[in-house]
Amino acid sequence: MRRLLLGAVLLILACEGAATLPAPSQKSPAATPSATIDVSDMMGGFPQTQLYVVTGEGVKSIALLNHATRFTIETSGSVQVVAGNAQVYVADEIADGTRIRWIDKVTGGILATRAEPGRKLVYTGTGNGSLVVEPTTGRVLVMFADGARRVVEAFDAYTLRPLGRRMEAGCGDRVLAAADRVVVACLAGTLVIKDAGDARIVDVGLGPLVAAAMRADGTTLVGRSDGTLAQIDPAKATVEKIEPFRPGQLVADGIAAVDDHTFAVALGTSDLDVGISELRRGRRYISFPGKNIPIGGLLADGFFAYWVDGAQAKHIDLTQGFAETMTTFTGSPARIGVPMLPGAVSPF
Repeated sequence: MRRLLLGAVLLILACEGAATLPAPSQKSPAATPSATIDVSDMMGGFPQTQLYVVTGEGVKSIALLNHATRFTIETSGSVQVVAGNAQVYVADEIADGTRIRWIDKVTGGILATRAEPGRKLVYTGTGNGSLVVEPTTGRVLVMFADGARRVVEAFDAYTLRPLGRRMEAGCGDRVLAAADRVVVACLAGTLVIKDAGDARIVDVGLGPLVAAAMRADGTTLVGRSDGTLAQIDPAKATVEKIEPFRPGQLVADGIAAVDDHTFAVALGTSDLDVGISELRRGRRYISFPGKNIPIGGLLADGFFAYWVDGAQAKHIDLTQGFAETMTTFTGSPARIGVPMLPGAVSPF
């Protein structure tokens, strides 16, 4: 506990602002801040982590501990980002198809590139959802649109060489992967689940969905707009319905896996400030005022959850509720109106 409190104090100092519970800091760091103290590991209080945000100028890597913009990857068209098995990948649209790149997470250098002519990424409306890493194999999975159908193709983690079709589905808006399970979520209300055998279709019984996520153990959690959730455990197809935690609206793409055992769930509420709930059966709820609903959903990893609010990237400590603005993005006039979207989170 002493270590956690020390880490929180150091994090506030590094952010150059005072945090309160549960209100976010009102001071926004400059677009390209630099650390004034050594916060390389917060004396071991927090792991070094970086947030990848899709912007009109490319994918930007923002450091958790000092909020500095480490690098920017130039992109075009619709963009997807994923971090998994210590690797980071970016997929975007090019003139004749889709481009997939393996990114050095320290320098931002391009380690490998693969072009897929004539193929179209499934548009998700956020910076993730059609690009995942399969943890057990390390393969990169990309969900392409083939008319109304969805095709999930596998690529080698290092060379990006195509490895063949992983699965197909008659619909699909998000692809998820964990343990030995791959799921294509259809926001109309069904999941296409593939384990070792043939894919199977599961109707979760909630009607239209607004969010879906999968923990590292293969547990899948989905939800509809009124905050009702449905959970599908690993190696099963049975659905557990979970009633709303409190009055509020489930944020679009507002479910994120925190670790092997926990989900973070974002709710739009009548609260005046951002706050967190106690841990409830593996779920931590984050309440957002109506004027600060996250754009593009929620990301989480370890101690923190991350989101984008307008032109600002923010995070909240999931154990103590300290919320901070990481950075405020600025751009040239040609980029005005392009939404900033969360992409992925990874360790250094």
